[in-house]
Amino acid sequence: MIKNDARLPLVQSRKEFLEYLEDIISMSREDDEEPRGRPRELKAYMLESEGGFPPSFFSDRITGEVQSTGLDGIKILQVSQNENILEFFLDTSDPRFFVLHTNEKSDDVRSVVETLTKDRRYTFDNTWFHSNMLYEFTQKNGNTFDGFGVKYDNNTFSIDDGGNSDIDDLGITINGSLAPRVLDIVENEPRIAKAMAFNKVRIRRGQDPTSGFIQDDLTYDGYLAVKRGKSVQDHLQLIDICRDEYSKTIKHIEESSLGVRTIDERTLVEGKSFDFEFKNTIENLDLFIERVFNSSDPFKLWGLKSIIRDDYYKITAVDLHAGAPINFEITGNFMRAYLSKGNCGNTILRLLTNLQIYYDSKVTCKQIVR
Repeated sequence: MIKNDARLPLVQSRKEFLEYLEDIISMSREDDEEPRGRPRELKAYMLESEGGFPPSFFSDRITGEVQSTGLDGIKILQVSQNENILEFFLDTSDPRFFVLHTNEKSDDVRSVVETLTKDRRYTFDNTWFHSNMLYEFTQKNGNTFDGFGVKYDNNTFSIDDGGNSDIDDLGITINGSLAPRVLDIVENEPRIAKAMAFNKVRIRRGQDPTSGFIQDDLTYDGYLAVKRGKSVQDHLQLIDICRDEYSKTIKHIEESSLGVRTIDERTLVEGKSFDFEFKNTIENLDLFIERVFNSSDPFKLWGLKSIIRDDYYKITAVDLHAGAPINFEITGNFMRAYLSKGNCGNTILRLLTNLQIYYDSKVTCKQIVR
């Protein structure tokens, strides 16, 4: 049990909450010159949980307790990790999609989130922003596309046979007004197009260079970090934009999933499958299936395959995020997922996002990507 009193203030109003966050980002710092995870950087992490946020929890190496404040929808989360106490403002205004606000070190924050999302006793998962969604956020009203990052690693789907591939890994980070131009250039290079899924984008919101703007890095797994600027309002508005859009997408997925209903004593099937299309044919289908459905990160799917005919498989799978069944059909350039009513739509976005990051940036799901 955590017995320490909270160091964070028990804010009584929205004004007090904003003032505290403003104090964090107003601290003097030289942008991008201090080590990663510097404690003065304001950060936010978005999490999804169908089961809500528990008042207390214990997991591998960490324990946590939630404490109320005087502000509805804002609580304090204390986490004990390796004898250290980490504190977060916990935004519970959405009962399913939560936001952790903190200036704790990035590595410590990610370690807490990773532990929570791996523990099968809870239903925590990251929020998964596929590459197209990340770019769409940069185009929302009031936002400016101010940079991007690509980090491609072919190890997940490679065989250590001494062979050569066009790209084993690729890292690119471009920030500033030239970012759109650089993106146009590299995306039109056929040999590297496969590896060009965003793992982050940099978004500028607001105009006043003194106080009326913010510049955030937003990653594919729901992490935001303030890089420049002082406008807490713009930072929180950006979080709300991302959370609202994500919530709408999840709702659309779940409303479109397969189910049955009875009308006039007739049983009808409603809903649709989710179709993933591969611009580049899957060269080794057996290896692909083995790596996606082996129960490990990043896909968190466990499945058994059965052959329908040559190069056409059916997969009976379980999503380990919430223990829900989900079935697939896979060929060399097409994968169809059958999500049942009542199951979590996060499965589809997690699959799409990580296929783009770890396999091929050109993978799409036509029921999601507009």
